[in-house]
Amino acid sequence: MLDLRKIGAYISKLRKDQDLTQLELADQLNVSHQAVSKWERGESLPDIGTLPRFARLFGKTVDDILNSGDHAEHREHQHLGTIVEEISENRPDQVAERVNTGEVEVEDLLEVAPLLKASSLHKVTERLDSSVLKLDFIMRLAPFLGAGTLDELVSQAEEDEMEWDIITGLAPFVSGDTLNRLVDKWNEGSLEFHNLVEIAPFLGREHIDRLVQLAEEGSVSWDTVQGLAPFISRDTLSRLVDRVTEGTLDADRIISLAPFLDRGSLEKLINGVAANGKR
Repeated sequence: MLDLRKIGAYISKLRKDQDLTQLELADQLNVSHQAVSKWERGESLPDIGTLPRFARLFGKTVDDILNSGDHAEHREHQHLGTIVEEISENRPDQVAERVNTGEVEVEDLLEVAPLLKASSLHKVTERLDSSVLKLDFIMRLAPFLGAGTLDELVSQAEEDEMEWDIITGLAPFVSGDTLNRLVDKWNEGSLEFHNLVEIAPFLGREHIDRLVQLAEEGSVSWDTVQGLAPFISRDTLSRLVDRVTEGTLDADRIISLAPFLDRGSLEKLINGVAANGKR
């Protein structure tokens, strides 16, 4: 993993060795002096277009910068500079080919992903072989890809063995339709429904409501429904209250949902419980 603080210290050393102020370096690179300050404090890195210019300015390679000046034989990352330079020169096909042939490890692409625009990374991933695009790799790239690209990659790799950790990792980044499909596919196996609470904020209302319906049918525990309560639609909550007032659903089942009921539904629930208690 790139050590931003170590890289920042190396950038600072190079600048000082040339007796440049942060402002002078910033002027030469056409960036703000605040940006240079952030690099040197290890809070960020030069962007994909600036890194090669920075390296040339000090007579170094991009690999020198990203490896904090370590000698080649001691470098943890051997090909990051190649990826950065080829992306900056709009040659994503060459990056993909290097990954496909094993010349560049997928870990190297993951390391530079935070530096890349989503559009640049898309150009690389669309050229990668299916043997490379495994779900765990896609999950780790997810924060740096656009939703459309990510949905497409997940669709291509869905035949891989699915693990719940992968679904939870993808949940914040894929579209609702893709996430619903992954959950449905997992459900065909041995889904433990309490795990759904982890991804509830990213599931569509329709999917949440369907899980409530399964609870009513006895396929899902009501503990799961309680965990999903903040995400259940008002229409479904209202229907549950109606069932209580009709006497077809035990009020104890939805008492825990009371904080999420609107005033009208809450009053109806209270009246329904009172009426059923008199019978």
